Amino acid sequence: MPLTADSIQLGPWEGVRYDVPVEDVAPNELSSMSNVRLGQGGEASQRPGTLSYNSLGAVNSGATITMCAQFNSDATTEHTVIVAGNKIYDYSSGVWTDRTNSLTVTAGDDNTWEWAECNGVLAATSSADTNGFKISGGVATALDDNSRFANGKHNAWFDNRYWVGNVNGATNRVWFSNIADIETWGATSYFNFGGIVTALIPSQNALTVHTTEGIYTLIPTGNVDIPFISNKQTARAGIDGRSCVALPGDVQLMILEDGVYEWSGGAEIHKISEHLDGGYWPSLTQSRLHKAHAVYYPSENEVWFFLPHGLTNMDQVMVWNRLKRRWFGPYKGWERNCSTLIDNEVHAGDFDGFLLDHNATTNTDEGASISSRFETGAPSPVGPDVTVRWLMGRHYYDAQGTNQYITVLQRGAELVTEAKQLDLQGAGFQLDADFLDIDSLAELVQFSQDVPMQGYAPQTSVEVQKNVAGETFTHRKMFLRYKPLGRFIKDQPGN
Repeated sequence: MPLTADSIQLGPWEGVRYDVPVEDVAPNELSSMSNVRLGQGGEASQRPGTLSYNSLGAVNSGATITMCAQFNSDATTEHTVIVAGNKIYDYSSGVWTDRTNSLTVTAGDDNTWEWAECNGVLAATSSADTNGFKISGGVATALDDNSRFANGKHNAWFDNRYWVGNVNGATNRVWFSNIADIETWGATSYFNFGGIVTALIPSQNALTVHTTEGIYTLIPTGNVDIPFISNKQTARAGIDGRSCVALPGDVQLMILEDGVYEWSGGAEIHKISEHLDGGYWPSLTQSRLHKAHAVYYPSENEVWFFLPHGLTNMDQVMVWNRLKRRWFGPYKGWERNCSTLIDNEVHAGDFDGFLLDHNATTNTDEGASISSRFETGAPSPVGPDVTVRWLMGRHYYDAQGTNQYITVLQRGAELVTEAKQLDLQGAGFQLDADFLDIDSLAELVQFSQDVPMQGYAPQTSVEVQKNVAGETFTHRKMFLRYKPLGRFIKDQPGN
């Protein structure tokens, strides 16, 4: 018989809110999450797993990966390059091949490298080593800087020139090479800025120079004698080049001490990480934010920020969807020292000699289960002072295989509840066993089930959990059914 009840809908979800209590989180927002991704339709799914790049073993006796890169030496030849400890490797014929040659590479977890693709040549620089290196196929060789500078920290390829900034003895200086020649440097081919150079980011019409005194732009003039002019744009700037990201439309994202900011030109940068304030950003290891790194993931319209959550190393990822303008995360369960896009997917280097693919379809982290969870907000359906009886929750999800479950928990300060199991198979349907019509697969079908709820309280949230190797879930929305009871006098604690 029909159930006499009202309902409140939670989801699809438009981001996570760490800046407000769970009771103030809206029905289309989440209050917390871990290892869960929000898709374009607002669905909550377990994040993809991780797997060693091309299933390769550890390199250089498990040395820390301090750089990972992919570039094209010509129109048809692609190279994947890593720095592991004191060695430089190129992926070739199914194995990592040592390309170090006679170069000196100083090992160390913090001795990370920045790299730029310079018209078929990868050029890299690190403040830990006197000379940078270049590689275009074959062995790596020391980059000839004409003895103009040493120990460059930041680099870029812009206007057909190679740029290196924050060098030994001149942290405020940016050098630029001759046109189409990354190893010829004029004696006066540099700019000095008022603050320490923290990042070099190419844009469509200018090189953006981040410094401790703000953002500057270097704009080509077309004049041989004065090839660039410098203009100061903002009073604040990103704290390090590896955590600055250039996006389409001449937009840049950058990490500062108090959050993530966006700049699209003009005199101001704008904070976009307000929803991470309060419950998340203050828990980061502030003294290690300068080692954070980020990567733009175009196929998903996402920017991944690798952050230090209470540790020295980058052990969590917060994700910004640039089109939906929403945050989700963190992803966690490992530590990563560098990251980049390889084969159009996010890859990251760890501290044990592995380059990891972060879009593995195994639903495991190198064989281990992924502990994933999310919690909804707890909006009051009638009012925060109106008690209701919670009856039933209808959950909408994508069907999985047989004997696959998620755990559903009801949360609330005034509730004592027990965990429930929700079978993801779907009533009357068994994936990979029942006949599927090809035309029917063109439309996404949601399955639904009811899960009993309990208790009397004005508000409740719902937590969904999963921690089984090789399995995943996609949860799309839920309807929580209730009966209003009215307003009651609430005793003080202890009475």
